[in-house]
Amino acid sequence: MATRREFFKGAAAGVAAAPRSKANSVKLRTHEWFGDRVEDFPFPAGWHISVQHMKGHLAPPLAPAQIAAAVRNPVGTPPLREIAAGKTTVAIAFDDLTRPTPTYEIVPHVVAELRAAGIRDENILFVTAYGCHYQMNGMEVAKKLGEETVRRHPWINHNIWENLADLGTTKAGNQILVNTYYHKADVKITLSGLKAHGTPGYGGGPKLILPGICGIKTIRYMHQQIKRERRPMRTPDGIPIFRVWENEQRQDMIEAARKVGVDFSVQTVYNQDRRPVHVVAGDIVRAHHRAARYTVNHLATEYAKNADIVVVNAYPKGSQLHEHFHWGVRGLKDGGSIVVINQNPMGEFVWHYLDEAGFNRGGSYFAQRDARKRRFPQARKVLLYSQYLQQRELDNPYFPPETTGLRSWSDVVDRLQREHKGDVEVAIYPYAGIQHGPAVLDLPEDA
Repeated sequence: MATRREFFKGAAAGVAAAPRSKANSVKLRTHEWFGDRVEDFPFPAGWHISVQHMKGHLAPPLAPAQIAAAVRNPVGTPPLREIAAGKTTVAIAFDDLTRPTPTYEIVPHVVAELRAAGIRDENILFVTAYGCHYQMNGMEVAKKLGEETVRRHPWINHNIWENLADLGTTKAGNQILVNTYYHKADVKITLSGLKAHGTPGYGGGPKLILPGICGIKTIRYMHQQIKRERRPMRTPDGIPIFRVWENEQRQDMIEAARKVGVDFSVQTVYNQDRRPVHVVAGDIVRAHHRAARYTVNHLATEYAKNADIVVVNAYPKGSQLHEHFHWGVRGLKDGGSIVVINQNPMGEFVWHYLDEAGFNRGGSYFAQRDARKRRFPQARKVLLYSQYLQQRELDNPYFPPETTGLRSWSDVVDRLQREHKGDVEVAIYPYAGIQHGPAVLDLPEDA
């Protein structure tokens, strides 16, 4: 049996190596939720291009029959058709467009199990679980769930301010206020995907309940009042640890999900094209843990080294573009340039009730904008390319103030050519919205 140190070294060594070429053009996927196009991004002839793929980029997408089999064979719960037998109403919580989860590929198989149990289509209610994000409209819900789903089944927006059921307090003292319509359904289901997240280690699972469908008071308490114990965030070999077990905030999420009484959950791991490659159904905690064990290797990406230019493609999560700028320094040499691509018509999403509360403290909008500090002093240029770019994005408190916005790729290349001469090394993170570096989980084997 491998030692702990050998295991950690193996986790890092298993990351896919990046191909290096002198090709002067790279194809990148863009426009998540708006066609998922493949665009061509030309570079000057002779520049060396390295594409930093995640380890699982060759994983084939699941066929519909494989997804159906995963839903029918849950972990830690009876089959869904048994859970729903003799029941009348069902509520299904699902994540919003800030999460790349291809929920529309999962829904038909969940609904098929509910129909087999005798649940009528009109009694399957979908509930948006966006936490503190803005409410979804009909077009967005159709993109997430599929046109057939919104034609057959009702859906509602969660409301973080009212229409909440009080389920008492958690061990950490958090008053659990949860969406009433979801709470009162006979059968409660969540559908989500996994992506690295600073609070719970990975998104999805119990995060669909807290913050997903909880009230603002509950959400703020979990984020602001529950303190995580200081623990090592890296192994002795320097590999980051994703804390999904020894994590007081995530434990509060789990307790909230147990209080709500979630009956069934489906966790989806997807690839660089937003296609499902691994699906685990069943108990909201056990299924999430099993999916996380797959994800930590699937998304792991070897960082670039000593690049003159680092290109960060925000696909498939450009809606939260501010989270991706840090990729620009992953392997950037001092004096190099950062380019961030966000070809998404909606750009950075416009509101987050929890974050924006910290931006508006009664001061001047302009004073707060101008008080931002340079974030990447080692970078010669920080360029943001989007044909849909708006000034509000460049003024975003989370964005580096040194960012120059450009709406033409040829303008980006012209700027780069002025700054970089000779044998130029370019590293590209092709779908940074879901990639993360080599990491390990803190999960016990029996969790």
